[in-house]
Amino acid sequence: MRSLAILLLALGTGCSHKDTRAAQPPATAQPAHPPASKPADASREAGELAGVFGIGSTRAVPEGLVPGGDCPPGGATATQEIAAQSAAPIPLQPGLTFAYVWTPRPQEEYECLIQVQKVDADGIDVTASCNYPQRPGPFTRRICRSDLRSARMLHTEFGQIKVIGPDGKDLPETIVGATAFSLSSAEFAELKRTGSVAHHYVELASSGQLAKDGVGTLRLEATDKLRVVVNDRPIEVPVIHASGEAHWWIQGQAVDTRETVVVVDDERFPVIIDTASTAEAAASRIQFAKISYPNPQSSDLERQLVEKQRVDVYGIYFDFASDKIRTESQPILQEIADVLTRHPDWRLSVEGHTDNIGSDSANMDLSQRRTEAVRAVLVSRFGVSADRLVASGHGASAPRDTNDTPEGRAHNRRVELVRR
Repeated sequence: MRSLAILLLALGTGCSHKDTRAAQPPATAQPAHPPASKPADASREAGELAGVFGIGSTRAVPEGLVPGGDCPPGGATATQEIAAQSAAPIPLQPGLTFAYVWTPRPQEEYECLIQVQKVDADGIDVTASCNYPQRPGPFTRRICRSDLRSARMLHTEFGQIKVIGPDGKDLPETIVGATAFSLSSAEFAELKRTGSVAHHYVELASSGQLAKDGVGTLRLEATDKLRVVVNDRPIEVPVIHASGEAHWWIQGQAVDTRETVVVVDDERFPVIIDTASTAEAAASRIQFAKISYPNPQSSDLERQLVEKQRVDVYGIYFDFASDKIRTESQPILQEIADVLTRHPDWRLSVEGHTDNIGSDSANMDLSQRRTEAVRAVLVSRFGVSADRLVASGHGASAPRDTNDTPEGRAHNRRVELVRR
């Protein structure tokens, strides 16, 4: 059993997927001293301070939401569900990674990552990190299988609570009763069957009560296909579009909004690809720029190298303005090593590309250092012979997309492998 010791983190709304407020970092990247330059930030901080003194700007969590609670047993159908979810269009499996971009200020852009670490009968373990220097993460959250099936609340924040087990060790945070980046299968089925579903967004405050509570109804608008970068190439993903009005309680203030969501059209794992609110203070925005997952049975990376002798790789992630490789890069690095093992005669050029943030000379130097870091880790950790790899950096000289948007810049930051 879990310990009852639940320690809430310092003041701040924690981490969210992608915040529409430029001054507020995501949960995985909460600064030590959050800026209060915008009215929304000042209101948020004042509301939290009022909550500390019991003035009434917070409210109790809704029935069914249990921060730090235990996930119930997955039951007899869990094994079947795991197999079905791993076969969904966006498969729920270890190594599944969602990337989004957070830009707190000009010339400073962080690639935020949500990665599935473990899938078992009772739930899934997920890490989230924006690699923000003051609070780099990653933070681990356990999402219960019971909530993937039937939760009626969405809590996108990570790193809100700290759970300590009986042995004194940290456990993944849990927010039982809510999903994190998907609708539950029951919500999705109801939306498809009836054309509408109740939508309830919650966000915990550091006091353990609610900072935000949004209730409304989503109505099905259309089914469609959305172009999404999956495993380094754009594909058409079947989605549904829904929208509706919501009434929010935010730090003691009432806000009415219109919410829109785009969800993968599959009941097994209805991932939210994009969601937005008409009010900045109401909700954080989820907008995944890239999705990747290991696929050893059918490696597109290998196919591209066979057919075209080159492939763009987006699953290698670095710290901001650094050549330090992030731990979330492990799945794609393993795949590259496996491909080289299957083709012992191959030699590769590892070519690095950046966006245009910073000077040309700085980007050229950064891209060179990053490719050398990739080469070094493939040699030292995965046993690839050093003479099979050559590293070269190209800076921002060969963009794949516009550098005028965060999503475009994310596509330009890449490693390219070229057969020699």
